[in-house]
Amino acid sequence: MSTATASLTGGFNWFKTGITAGLLLVGAMVFALTYLAIPDFQEWLMATLGAGWAVAAGLGLAVLLAVVYRPAGLVRGWKWWSALAIVAAVAVAGLTFWQGESGASYAYGMAGRWGYALTGGQFGWWLVEFLAALMVISLLLVPKAGRGYVAAGRMVGVAAWAALVFAAIGVRYVGIWLALAAVTVGRGARRLAGLRPGKRPVMAKPVTRPAAAPEPKQLDQPEPARAPQPVNLSRAGGWQLPPLETLAPPEPHEIDGKAIANMTEEIKEALAEHGVYVDVEDVKAGPRVIKFGLVPGYMPQRASKDGDTSKQRPSRVRVGDIAKRQKDLALALKSPYIRIIETPEPGEGLVGLEVPNPTPGKVLMRSIIEGPAFNKIVEKGGLAFALGDDAGGQSLALDLAAMPHLLIAGATGSGKSVCINSLVASLLMTRPPDELRMIMVDPKRVELTPFNGIPHLVMPVIVEPDEVQPALRGLINEMTRRYKLMEEMGVRNIAGYNAKSGEPMCFLVLIVDELADLMMTGGLEVEQQLVRLAQLGRAAGIHMVLATQRPSVKVVTGLLKANVPARVAFAVASQVDSRVSWTEGGAEALMGKGDLLLLNNDFPKARRGQGTLVYDDEMDRLDEGTGEPDPENIEDIYQGNVLDQARDLALRNPRLTSAMLERRFKVRKSIADELIEELRGEGLVIGG
Repeated sequence: MSTATASLTGGFNWFKTGITAGLLLVGAMVFALTYLAIPDFQEWLMATLGAGWAVAAGLGLAVLLAVVYRPAGLVRGWKWWSALAIVAAVAVAGLTFWQGESGASYAYGMAGRWGYALTGGQFGWWLVEFLAALMVISLLLVPKAGRGYVAAGRMVGVAAWAALVFAAIGVRYVGIWLALAAVTVGRGARRLAGLRPGKRPVMAKPVTRPAAAPEPKQLDQPEPARAPQPVNLSRAGGWQLPPLETLAPPEPHEIDGKAIANMTEEIKEALAEHGVYVDVEDVKAGPRVIKFGLVPGYMPQRASKDGDTSKQRPSRVRVGDIAKRQKDLALALKSPYIRIIETPEPGEGLVGLEVPNPTPGKVLMRSIIEGPAFNKIVEKGGLAFALGDDAGGQSLALDLAAMPHLLIAGATGSGKSVCINSLVASLLMTRPPDELRMIMVDPKRVELTPFNGIPHLVMPVIVEPDEVQPALRGLINEMTRRYKLMEEMGVRNIAGYNAKSGEPMCFLVLIVDELADLMMTGGLEVEQQLVRLAQLGRAAGIHMVLATQRPSVKVVTGLLKANVPARVAFAVASQVDSRVSWTEGGAEALMGKGDLLLLNNDFPKARRGQGTLVYDDEMDRLDEGTGEPDPENIEDIYQGNVLDQARDLALRNPRLTSAMLERRFKVRKSIADELIEELRGEGLVIGG
């Protein structure tokens, strides 16, 4: 039985050997014929594997024989087989650095693309792979060696860290010694020369006014003929304000009396048809709106049973009955833009009815600036703003310093941007840069960027949302600094401080063209900063003008709206938007193109008007007429005591950089660069 079994086993082994040898022989013949008969196969094989095909073939043959004759040994000795595969891969990768004379072996080495992919053609990378292979093989064959590797790595890391720490300490002490030596040498040189370093100062001190009384503003002097004259203000900086000829002259506007008379009759007839009797006692024609003053009439008396009407007391038409007929009036006058004012104006017992003017006119800025209301604000020392004309044709000249902040809301094309241009033009015409500074934020990059270069700007127009918060922090720091100065002098506001101080403060105006972008990017932090400025900025001479075309509750929050009492509303899309920005409806019915509603402390009810029109060429002439900034007379609100703090920081770290100052003091890069230049000029900062 055993002999038969042994015979069968031996026969099976011979059969298995024959089959294996036959398959190998057939495979070798097929490979040889393909290699000799197809030249493209030769090129592909040499380009892909190169001489490494011999290593791959040998490893594959060994694995095949193990599978056929010793499959159990293949599983038990997987560590050795893995080590053999790693050795083969490293060997093939090493053939990459042996190049042939031509062809693929010259381009990729003797290992072809396979070996080139393993090393990237870099000997240093192959050396790293070789060392890693040795480590992996040793871990596979001798697992206990891993503990030694970990201990050795820990020791090397600790030694390297200690070396770096001691090197840094040594460099620090050497740098401090060099900085102190440089400071000593620099101060001695300046004492000998008697001059400061020739660098532009980062903190320019404002020029002290002369003790004599300043010359009066020529704009403030009344002139009998009110002929336009150039306005010259003598100031410490020698600034000259743009002349009135910079602005276009007013255009004459003729009132069509016949059309107004016809509208008067149509109003009376339209109301009488519905049993509402009125008398039109006052008519005021504005540039875009005609305001009719209505007096409620008497209801017709009904006869008694005996036909006698003398005993009955006549009754007047109710004001509410007139307001209910607004749609009927709009139909009769063929205009949807009808507005009835139920509350009479102070001193007038009339119900107001505003109707679009059939012959509208333009309100140019020069006509407002030449008026007495505007000049009165300038004489008081306020920030005059030529807003426009009201519905009755009276000038709307506002004092931004008394508001003290302004919210402007309006859809695209309603006149919001032109209103901002009118505000800037009014300030440029009446205030020199040593009395007024402005910070402008324009995320849309098109409305306020043309003002870049005017001397009134503290910095270039901000167009990036991430630069707004540092600017607001700078304003808050400046506000705090001003309050400390006023506290030391015992005054309550900027007017009292300027009256006593030899170094007066200038007004600061923040103008934001699109508040919605700031609220979306900055969120709660921006809102808190704006609210703080709105609450405390007035006494310090800091005022805000916030404009938005999307007056939602997320943009114009309740807390912000409560601290900005003055508002100008242009045409908006819906009554909801009107109530958000205006707390009441009405702005959705405006005609656009400068038609506005004004609400401030002087007018408890909304007052309708037409905004001023400023042409682009007028703004260009204003930009050119303001001149170039004088760096010696410009105070940067950012810096305050930052330079002194930067000096202390430089004494501790002579390798100070502008990036470190940006992070430490939360200032812009341009400010940090100027601080570094000043410190380098004083010898406190070394290095490039």
